[in-house]
Amino acid sequence: MDLPPKALLAGIMAAMVGGIFTSFIRSGNVSINGPSPALIGIVVAGVASLGSWEYVLAAFVCAGLLQTLFGLFKLGGLADFIPSSVVQGMMAAIGVIILAGQVHPGLGVEIAKMNDFDKLTAIPSSLANMNPLIAVIFFNSIIILAIHPYINNNFIKYVPAPIWLLLFAVPLYILFQYLTNGEVAIMGNVHSLSPHKDLINFNLPDDILSDFFVYPNFDLVGTVRFWMFVLSVFLVSTIETLGSAKAIDKIDPLKRKTNLNKDVAAMGISTMLSGAIGGLPVIAVIARSSVNINHGAKTRLSNLVHGVLILLFVFLLSDYIKMVPKAALMAILVFTGYKLASPKVFKDATLKGYEQFLILSVTLFATLLTDLNKGILIGIIFTIVIHLIRSHLPARTFFKYLIFPRYELAKIDDHYHLKVKGIANFSSILKMRKVLKGVPENEQIIFDFSHARLVDFSMLEFVENWGKDHVADRGGKFDILGLDEHLTTSEHPFSIHTLPQAVTKPLSKRQKELKAYSFNHHWNFDAKIDWKTDYLKNNTFFKTRPIEYVKNRITGDYTDTVSWELIDITFDEGALMAAEVHNTSMLRICFDSNIPDFELEKEQLFSRLLDFAVKEDVSFEEDTDFRHQFSVKGPDKIAIKTFFTKNLRQFIKDNDKYHIESSNNVVLVFRYFRLMSTGEIEDLISFGKNLRCEFQNCLANPNLNP
Repeated sequence: MDLPPKALLAGIMAAMVGGIFTSFIRSGNVSINGPSPALIGIVVAGVASLGSWEYVLAAFVCAGLLQTLFGLFKLGGLADFIPSSVVQGMMAAIGVIILAGQVHPGLGVEIAKMNDFDKLTAIPSSLANMNPLIAVIFFNSIIILAIHPYINNNFIKYVPAPIWLLLFAVPLYILFQYLTNGEVAIMGNVHSLSPHKDLINFNLPDDILSDFFVYPNFDLVGTVRFWMFVLSVFLVSTIETLGSAKAIDKIDPLKRKTNLNKDVAAMGISTMLSGAIGGLPVIAVIARSSVNINHGAKTRLSNLVHGVLILLFVFLLSDYIKMVPKAALMAILVFTGYKLASPKVFKDATLKGYEQFLILSVTLFATLLTDLNKGILIGIIFTIVIHLIRSHLPARTFFKYLIFPRYELAKIDDHYHLKVKGIANFSSILKMRKVLKGVPENEQIIFDFSHARLVDFSMLEFVENWGKDHVADRGGKFDILGLDEHLTTSEHPFSIHTLPQAVTKPLSKRQKELKAYSFNHHWNFDAKIDWKTDYLKNNTFFKTRPIEYVKNRITGDYTDTVSWELIDITFDEGALMAAEVHNTSMLRICFDSNIPDFELEKEQLFSRLLDFAVKEDVSFEEDTDFRHQFSVKGPDKIAIKTFFTKNLRQFIKDNDKYHIESSNNVVLVFRYFRLMSTGEIEDLISFGKNLRCEFQNCLANPNLNP
């Protein structure tokens, strides 16, 4: 179905509103505001569904109102609830819809009303029956658009490809009319331009000024199909505005940041105004914005000039606008549709993991078979199914994690530590945003995903972008830990990460570093999982914490009588919380001498973890600083007090990072409830070596304690 004549000025109206009005209320600095090609297919479908252009305009006004409220209530973060691959699938579907709908008029062929799949399958028939004169303009326009980015001439690249297209298409159309008198015989068939004028030029109103304003009709506001169309327009406009604004910020020469909520509200108000007087929705258009920046624009004035120039062209040069052949404009739309659904889109999705390719494809086909809203919903549901399968969790446990995501933010030493548990996917990004508000400027934060059964693409993409903004805008630092233990299907850093780790998975980057570190010091390294962990139960710490397995074992000797091992231990946080899995790096030092059993912790650091056995602290009245900083517990207080000499207490005060406990002459040392980096492990092993010396001095000289 083609658009009615009075609808053909709607894009021009949106461009003028976007330039002249939106420039004064938006947040963006160098973006160009106007209509989006992505809405073409939706608008045509809306006209077919609602039956009148005036009803479609009413839907634009309502969609703009929703978008305005969306921005005013600062709900821009809700866009994160739609997975990245679903958004890409939606845009690819829009691309296919545009391409399937505009190829036929571009070839000069009229087709009956049909769905998008039928339009696709009808393309070979239209190619066989195309009007060669119109097709020449169409195909040459496609070629110009395709080769323009690869031409090195500075002047040619400076002029946008659509301008070159028009400079070619208009004279060619005039030449065909002049040389053939509108007719040409090809392979015995006479093809004409004139009798099919509607296929050649847009049927613009003869008096543009009198038909410039068209007003909405709200009679269908109480119908379901009206609001379904409103929702489609709202979703596409909002998602494209947010995506474009983020992309434009990255290429802004002055590196300014757009207030996304303000920009969304501004687009909503502009869409309401545009729809109220006959125009399409207004968004931030990435293609025109890129051209704007590449041509030196730095302020909002460029967008204002853009709107004013369009206004002047429409009213002063309307007769020349009518000379533009429809085939040339169809070529622009078809090329836009191709870029939205090009093979590169699917290739990039595959590189991110087969899951992303499947999600994109399912969303695309669901949208083509139903509509945009149902397609997005089906894409989200399919994404959740993929995550359920990949998480290896029972459905009940999976949905519990999905509905109640677990984040624990704590200040540890000189940084913030964010522990992520359960399922960390697109649905939990909103909560992640709220939690991250507790991280001050100029602080370091560590994202710890070692306890998450599944981390999806959208979450990792969000964390990476937030972290970069935290560094650039807030002077902080960020790091991501705990993903080495997960299984992935792609080398892409944002691909879905899931536990448990595959047995055949090659060594991770961290494991390779540990192996090289061990080799350089002539120590033994074993990366494989070891399920025989009963020997660890002798340590007090593990009496109430079930151990699943250990891995990444480094072993060595401090002396002939003192051996040690450093291991990554996977254990559960209590019997009633078995699903809360911890992965922690710990050092075990095995002595052949009698060391009293004790538990030492820095109170302000570890008192909020889990309580150990209920015992009274050993009192060190003679050392007030040590008594205030540390809690020492154990069954034989006299032996402990004798063992902790003045030198040992001073050593512990100078190295107050670690939790230390002794049980059956085995000393357990660790710092965090997470895996340590290679550098942290080096420090821990070095600390263990010095601690061994202090312990042996205490055993050799027990009377040094005053």
